[in-house]
Amino acid sequence: MLSARRRVLRTTAAGLAAASLLAALTGTAAQATSSAPSDPATAPLRASPTSTMEVKGKAGGVLGEEWGPYAGDPVSFAIDARGDDPLKPNGTFHVVHSNPDGSLVAEFSGKVSSLYAVDEVGIVTGVIDRAEHPGVPQEVLGKEIALTVYDGGRQDRIGWVWGFFDAPVSRLQGTAPHFPVTWGNFHVHGDRGRQSSSAAPSSEQVELKSGTTGTNVLAVLGGKAPQSSDPLRVTLAARIAPGDNALQVKGAFHFTHHKPNGRPVADFQGRITCLAVGGPVAVATGVVTKSADPTQIGKPVSFSLKDGPTDRLGWLRGFSSTDAPITDCQSTTPFYAPAWGGLLVR
Repeated sequence: MLSARRRVLRTTAAGLAAASLLAALTGTAAQATSSAPSDPATAPLRASPTSTMEVKGKAGGVLGEEWGPYAGDPVSFAIDARGDDPLKPNGTFHVVHSNPDGSLVAEFSGKVSSLYAVDEVGIVTGVIDRAEHPGVPQEVLGKEIALTVYDGGRQDRIGWVWGFFDAPVSRLQGTAPHFPVTWGNFHVHGDRGRQSSSAAPSSEQVELKSGTTGTNVLAVLGGKAPQSSDPLRVTLAARIAPGDNALQVKGAFHFTHHKPNGRPVADFQGRITCLAVGGPVAVATGVVTKSADPTQIGKPVSFSLKDGPTDRLGWLRGFSSTDAPITDCQSTTPFYAPAWGGLLVR
């Protein structure tokens, strides 16, 4: 049985392609408010969604060759989650993993504990209250799970994190939707998210291109910071070379949020330490190496990106002891639509 750390090391650019399905499929408090009243790090929680959110449907597929000895195993996921408060949703989830001959590896279900959906991406967390798992020796009941759903029409995807294999699970956080389903469908009805469409057009011209092989994530964007008229700018570039895994990523980020008079609310930069990609959705985590606030150096951050009809970026920061832990290749739902610039996930 692979340790949680080794499972992350096996993660590929296409998602969590671990060598063991048991370490992936069957392998707390949310982000606290910051001391800065207008700090956008907690924007998803400090403002209520503008509409009822929903993630529902049943879909699945067959695990591919990247799953090693579990290649060919059918898996299915059923989700029925709804709510207008991210931390007080209603709903259930149901997961089944079988052998090719139909015998059961694991089946578990439970109640949803958090739900945050924006546009076509939703993250659902929950707690298992019923389980049958002849192929999984670990205790499953009472453990937390996270499911990331991408509603891509005929190209739906799902990603997962299982707490019963010691993978940390925090409400409102998940990984990239690494698994493309081949039957059924998911429906995501999301919040409008945070948008900066009223900001003045930027004079900075942005053209994003990627001509290199491997996995590439690029972002140069900005606008008004959530819940303020302050200028916000984010740049991020990350790449995984062909054959490398999520922790072999090369990349960097720079996040700035200033008051109109130039006083920094947040100005920090650093290196990317983990990158997971599923279709047009990416999750990147990193560590701060330079900041206007020296106490932030060495602290973790996470970003989520969605390359779609409306590009979106999300972020979380682990700058204080009261913040929810930031885990390799996990973040919140992409919620912020920039006024200028854009992003690319390939």
